[in-house]
Amino acid sequence: MALILRVDVDKPYGHSGLVRKIASKIAEDYFSIPVVGSFKYLSHLVPFLEYCNKENISGFIYHRQCTTPNEKVIKLLMSGGHKLGFHAENTRSFETFNEELCSFKEKVKPIQVESFTKHGSGTLKLGKHHYPPYEPEKYKDWSERAGSRFYFGNGICKNEIDLYSEEGFFSNMFWIERDYRDPDFFDFPKLLSAAKNKDVVILIHPCNFHAFKTVADDFKLLVRLSKEQKIEWKIF
Repeated sequence: MALILRVDVDKPYGHSGLVRKIASKIAEDYFSIPVVGSFKYLSHLVPFLEYCNKENISGFIYHRQCTTPNEKVIKLLMSGGHKLGFHAENTRSFETFNEELCSFKEKVKPIQVESFTKHGSGTLKLGKHHYPPYEPEKYKDWSERAGSRFYFGNGICKNEIDLYSEEGFFSNMFWIERDYRDPDFFDFPKLLSAAKNKDVVILIHPCNFHAFKTVADDFKLLVRLSKEQKIEWKIF
């Protein structure tokens, strides 16, 4: 049994400082602007991937249209054995979703985009093109129609059982960001105990790994504890 790493690349320029926040907001709202390769684009993601690669941890890395991987990130994804996925925003209908997915696939050719996740959990509008409602049952149907797998929901686990998959779908994650952890299932010992029984999913955002020391420290602590307890990290 193992830990599975899910990474949501939400911010084109991160959000550590006013300049990065403004640049990310502009790119989120107008992602048709050619930002790939520009100043500090995805520079917050690079050290996170370098750390994962150094620790031999491969994960599912989900990019929005506005965070499409550039050449440097693609090299890190390939060298680390990561799987590239799509972080969907415009989920108003299957047609809008599939148009966005196909556009993303075209941009990252020849890399395969096997799966997708949903950006946001149903409350806030997170960009001009973002459709806030979170409707996982729809996405399961769309995954069959689009030929792209939907492995992970956006729920917050409240106990060990919540973390386990049902027919290959993980509804709930253990979030590295503390604000998104349930008070009754907050600490790593419970998480690692669950991972000894069945596969469980860890969710992290590189922009927070870069901006907040607590997030980086918590993730590195989990990596250290998992190695001490001989719990592997894997992708499938």
